[in-house]
Amino acid sequence: MKAPLTCTALAPLALAFFALPANAQAAPSGPEIESAVRFGLPALFNGFQATCSAQLAPDGYVARNADRLVAKFAEGADAHWPAAKAALSTMGNDQGVDSAMLAEMPDDALKPFVTALLQQMAASEIKPTQCVDVERGLELIDPLPADNIAGLIGFMVEMAERDGNSADAAGVAGE
Repeated sequence: MKAPLTCTALAPLALAFFALPANAQAAPSGPEIESAVRFGLPALFNGFQATCSAQLAPDGYVARNADRLVAKFAEGADAHWPAAKAALSTMGNDQGVDSAMLAEMPDDALKPFVTALLQQMAASEIKPTQCVDVERGLELIDPLPADNIAGLIGFMVEMAERDGNSADAAGVAGE
C-alpha cells in the first residue's frame, strides 16, 4: 500500500498529518479528513515548493505551473476550514491537546497557525530525493479539480488507516 501512496504527490504529507497513534480513541471522519486535506492543499504545496524548488528543473512541470497550482489549491480552501478544525480537534484529543481550548480560539488566530504548521510539516516531511516523484504525481493528478484531489488523498488516508488498524489487530491476535 505504501508504494502507491508515494506516487500520489501530497498523500504522504496528509498521511503524516493524519497519522493516529495505535491507541487512538477517535479518528476524524472521512469527510473531516477530506476537508482538512482540501483546506491544507495550499500550505502543503507551499511546503513542497520550499523543499523542492532547488531540486526540480527550472523548466519542469512545477516551475511552469506553480502559480496556477497555487491559485487552484487556494480557491475554495477556506470553505473547508470548519471541518478541518473539527478534524484537528478530534486528533488533538488523542495527542493531549485540549479540544475546548482549540474550540475557544478565534479562527483568525488558529487558521494561520495551522497553515504554518502544515507548510512546515510538508517542507520537513518531503525529502529532496522525493521531489521529482512528487512533481510527477502532481502532474498526474493536476487534471482533477482540487476537491477531487482532496477526496482522493482523503480516501487514501482512510484506506491506510484501515490497513494499519487491520495490521495492528492481526499482530495482537498473533501474539
